[in-house]
Amino acid sequence: MLLWLAAGAAVALWLLLLAALALATRNPDVVAAPPTGDLAPHSPAIVDLITGHWKLCDEAPSATLLDLASRGVVRIEEIGPELSLVRLRRDPGDLRPYEKLVYDHVMSLAVDGVVATGALAEGSRNLGRWWKSFRKKVIVEARALGLSRPRWSRAQAALLTAAAAVPSLAVAVAVTMSDDERQGGPGAAVVTFALLLALMGRLNGERGTPDGARAAGQWLGVREHLAATGRFAEQPAASVTIWGRHLAYAAALGLAPRAVAGLPVGVPADDRRAWSDYGGMWHVVRVRYPRRMLWAREPLPMLFYALAAGFFAGFWTWMALLVASAFGLWPDTLVRPTFLAVAAVVAGVPLWYAVVDLTGKAEIEGQIVRLRRFQAGTKGNNDPKYAYWCAIDDGRAREVKAYGIGERLWSSLSEGERVRARVGRKLGWIDAIEVIERSRLQGTAGYDDTEEHRVVAPENLGEVRIFDPRQE
Repeated sequence: MLLWLAAGAAVALWLLLLAALALATRNPDVVAAPPTGDLAPHSPAIVDLITGHWKLCDEAPSATLLDLASRGVVRIEEIGPELSLVRLRRDPGDLRPYEKLVYDHVMSLAVDGVVATGALAEGSRNLGRWWKSFRKKVIVEARALGLSRPRWSRAQAALLTAAAAVPSLAVAVAVTMSDDERQGGPGAAVVTFALLLALMGRLNGERGTPDGARAAGQWLGVREHLAATGRFAEQPAASVTIWGRHLAYAAALGLAPRAVAGLPVGVPADDRRAWSDYGGMWHVVRVRYPRRMLWAREPLPMLFYALAAGFFAGFWTWMALLVASAFGLWPDTLVRPTFLAVAAVVAGVPLWYAVVDLTGKAEIEGQIVRLRRFQAGTKGNNDPKYAYWCAIDDGRAREVKAYGIGERLWSSLSEGERVRARVGRKLGWIDAIEVIERSRLQGTAGYDDTEEHRVVAPENLGEVRIFDPRQE
């Protein structure tokens, strides 16, 4: 018992040391300067960082794109109430690393140098990794300018790491002495040490320097000036041609929500609202994911499900009618035809759908706009079970139903690919697909083809092949 108390006291002392250092390394106070229209030579992303308590906000990538537009690297054009375009105008020249990251993403989506603003959330990039890279590049510049620094200095990190060994050893001794076999001590020490270091790392964000605090105060003065003199909250992204860099800084300072929302560079793509350039013109495609009772189902298993559903429906109807007839509530002569009719009705529709899809398929051609998987229950070992969806824009309608697809086929495809698919007419299941044209996102800075993006299944649920025009 005394050993456990000693171990607890050692952990508490280490936490007290951590709290003391965290208090000593908190961000400096920022005092807003008087309102001013003078713009310091900091980029909007840097401004977003230092005025957001040294935490990068979602507005930073959009503000960076607005800044590129104000400098003539790209042009944002408002075509209509629901359509604005980003046009790559010229060679970008020397860009900051995080500006190039944004520019490369726009370039990867552009067709003939043009992309719809709403489509900026599209692409096969790993958004978490992209954001991490963007943030790291902004922080590198902020540190080089003397505006930011790591929370823990090398000496503080070394002190906390060395001090964490004491409670780890105390826990190891307590576990060893209380364990009959005395084998759990090393493992307890490793786990305790890892948890303490994880907590230390969790708190090791960016903190401001005195120069950074003064710069942040100046930009808060700019914010007050822009809030008083400009109606930036109502301005669309295309108004950057009028407002110039002021709109970019207004976005970084949280004053231009409409312009930021119109440039979704740093946000994930909407599952139900996709952008497609199939047919040569950018347009919105709304995607529906119907209930999977009679949609997104394989026809062959559906035969079994239909017969099983009909059997159980008929069986329980028969049981209920037998009880009802025993009490005189249902004629004996109608028990048999009634439960047979119920079984036929329950099994009839899915049986018919399955037979139709097994005997004939529809062929569709278009562009994949959404590849999604949603959890649809759990397996026997409590692992999640997924339903896989593929939505294809065939150019006929602005609203499409996503089709069901096997995991292996799903994992071999990418959004943006032009495909030809064989699909069941009634049950909406893709059993074969050929890629006519690979997504232009492959091989670009915005494309991600890692294991995190693709899950390859061991079973073969269909066939996929690359279309070769020489074989036609």
